[in-house]
Amino acid sequence: MGKISEALKKLNEEKEKQKKEIVEKRMWEKKEEEKKEERKTTQTFFSSWEQRLRFKEKFFLLPSQNSLGVDPRIVTYYDDYSPLSEQYRLLRTNVKSLVKKIKGNHKLIKGEEPAIITFSSSLRGEGKTITIVNLAMSLASEEETKVLLIDGDLRNGTIHKLLNVGEEPGLSTILMEEYDWSVGLHPTSSKNLFVIPRGKISAHPCEFLGSRKMRMILERLRREKFNYILMDTPPLLSFADAQLIAQLSDGIIIVVEASHTKAEVVKKAKEICEQAHTKILGFVLTKVDYYTRDNYYYYYNYQDYGRKI
Repeated sequence: MGKISEALKKLNEEKEKQKKEIVEKRMWEKKEEEKKEERKTTQTFFSSWEQRLRFKEKFFLLPSQNSLGVDPRIVTYYDDYSPLSEQYRLLRTNVKSLVKKIKGNHKLIKGEEPAIITFSSSLRGEGKTITIVNLAMSLASEEETKVLLIDGDLRNGTIHKLLNVGEEPGLSTILMEEYDWSVGLHPTSSKNLFVIPRGKISAHPCEFLGSRKMRMILERLRREKFNYILMDTPPLLSFADAQLIAQLSDGIIIVVEASHTKAEVVKKAKEICEQAHTKILGFVLTKVDYYTRDNYYYYYNYQDYGRKI
């Protein structure tokens, strides 16, 4: 009896082993099948950038972002009724008016294609990036208005930090590698605002920003379903990056810090744009305190100076 029991036990163990091997084989075959399907998917043509974005999120295993991670300085996200948000709404109205004029005067922009506007400043620290992110968020707050924000500062861009999105893949990724532009596209806490962050810091960004591929990417983006495309760049007096990007766009808006940036410095930045045949669309004065007499007069004196130059 003992020998029979031992034989049955061995038989059962053998059967369990066989079952386990069959299960493991099926699991392996299933994984292989999934890999084949993924390879097929990468060769599929996606008809819309929304589909490509969903694919990229799955392919790159991007983490979901917490809306509370948006920088508190982005007031148009947190408090749409604050006095600061009201100023950004005024800027939004002016930018929309500018875009209409651009489309009316630009024969190469067809139908519903978006205008591409570059933002820069004379010096670092004038509030350029905070301004463009708040503007983008304000524009995206309107129904059926899709906004694309591109971080063209491949040296020190911080848009990904302000909006709590991944740094990579970004603009440097799609410029240096053989990826479609949509690989660098990131959703944000606003359903209508999308970002292409800077990506990995580049040692020689001018080589990429002034390349034929950069021009082709922007031409392709014009055909996508965005209403506005805004590009952040390094300061004009620091590097040539801003000039290269601005030449590929429909014009540049220069951000100036009140009571800090001297008129001569702004004039030098303006001359750089003129030498590069870049259209200056306007100036945005930041960090203005309307309730102090000195800055009140500074603001209007600067406006007069702006008309003269």
